[in-house]
Amino acid sequence: MSARLEGDEEKPSVALVVGVMLVATLEVLDVTVVNIALPHIMGSFGATPDQVTWMITSYLIATVIVMPLTGYFVSRYGRQRTMLVGVVGFTATSLACGLSWSLTSMVVFRFFQGAFGAVLVPISQSILLNAYPREKANQAMALWGLAIMVAPVMGPVIGGYITEYWSWPWVFFINIPLGCIALFLVIDRDKSLPKGNKVDADWWGLLYLAIALASFQTVLDQGHMRDWFESRFIWILSWISICFALLFIARAHGRTDNFIDIRLFADRNFTFGCLLMAGYGMAMYSNIVMWPLLAQSVFSYPADQAGWILAPRGVVSAIMMITIGTWLAPRVDMRWIIGIGLIFSAYAASMMAGLSRDAGTFSLVAPGLLMGLAMACVFAQLSTATFSTIAPEKSSDAAGIYNAVRGIGGSVGIAITSAFLVRKEQIHWHNLGTNISEVNPNVYSWMEKADIVIDEPTAAVKLGEELFRHAEMAAFNDVFWLVALMFISLLPLVFFMNNTQRSRSNLIEKKVSQKESSSHQG
Repeated sequence: MSARLEGDEEKPSVALVVGVMLVATLEVLDVTVVNIALPHIMGSFGATPDQVTWMITSYLIATVIVMPLTGYFVSRYGRQRTMLVGVVGFTATSLACGLSWSLTSMVVFRFFQGAFGAVLVPISQSILLNAYPREKANQAMALWGLAIMVAPVMGPVIGGYITEYWSWPWVFFINIPLGCIALFLVIDRDKSLPKGNKVDADWWGLLYLAIALASFQTVLDQGHMRDWFESRFIWILSWISICFALLFIARAHGRTDNFIDIRLFADRNFTFGCLLMAGYGMAMYSNIVMWPLLAQSVFSYPADQAGWILAPRGVVSAIMMITIGTWLAPRVDMRWIIGIGLIFSAYAASMMAGLSRDAGTFSLVAPGLLMGLAMACVFAQLSTATFSTIAPEKSSDAAGIYNAVRGIGGSVGIAITSAFLVRKEQIHWHNLGTNISEVNPNVYSWMEKADIVIDEPTAAVKLGEELFRHAEMAAFNDVFWLVALMFISLLPLVFFMNNTQRSRSNLIEKKVSQKESSSHQG
């Protein structure tokens, strides 16, 4: 069985499709699975919370630096060689992470794991785009979207189960058999690996970009641990990021040897598609992080059960993504599908914002079902529209940038909502605390209903715990209102994109006329 990594008009092999989806799933799934295991890893290495987060930071720094360079690696070494190195490197470093003997070794191995894994998602997207005819790109992106959007939802389920019943090294070891299967499926044994091509490269520009992205990612990941701009460390990194980003832009202007082809942003659909994906990443990844956190901290669900609350969303998203990509998207202007998906996303977030502490399990699951439908409406269609006017030979460059902005947007969103949650908890704690008074009859009424005797030594402690739970619930409500606002604010950007339905119809008509003319000539 062989997998063809260069697209043509033939139907892509099952091995190619499954292998590419598995490759994308490996990288995306790893982030959310590992996050669940952090408390166990912290205990094994005797690390503090701010120390153990560096294993996440190092992974994200490597990812955000390498991912935009995917186009260069494909041009220089070939798509298949780049993918094989990525899969083998990611699998090998996963083994190393599971065998880590200290936090320092873990941070180092996680950095290399992120670097090898960074090329997998853009290349998987590029392969599927080129493997399918342009008029069936929506089906290709629906398949790719299964891995990218369903994997983060299933991550807490898998991570919770592994840490609950096995041990934390298995969150890394599980990548080994999956990596070997993916390698077997995507390797093309009918062809020898192509020789690399010499490609001009601006190494100074790469250095500026790497410093800017690494500094920015570190600010986002470490800011909440250091009280943001109260920290001198965060201020310095922020200025470094801004300065080197400006240096990169100034140097890249008018050059043709950039590692990142900024000329792609001259394409209207690609530019607004990237902006939309960055914004959608902000809101969606914030939602994915906050949902299980709410279930665990406010409703006291164990980690594995909190993950299962998200599972129905992944199932709905998987089914509807294929259904919409196959039946609806080819017949409707995708901008309307994306717009409806954003409205559904905002409404699902508003449902979460209306929850109270008396909410049952279904009240947590129901918004997830609607969010799964919304994800299916947005993700694959947005990817298809963004790449609809990109030349096939530039698909790897474009995919690297597109997925990088998705990851950066997600990091920004998580940083904003995490800081917003902490701030709102403090505000609600203060506001609710002002009502706790010996002259307030509602306090005595509540204590009586809660079976708390005021003369008990533990009465004040129980009252404080209840106050914190209510403050925390109110803070989560505010966070989900913010997420809903993020989704709605993206709506105007959708209609700045061109109508891809018209261009796709023209492409189909052109192919039909070409076939008719060739048959007449025959």
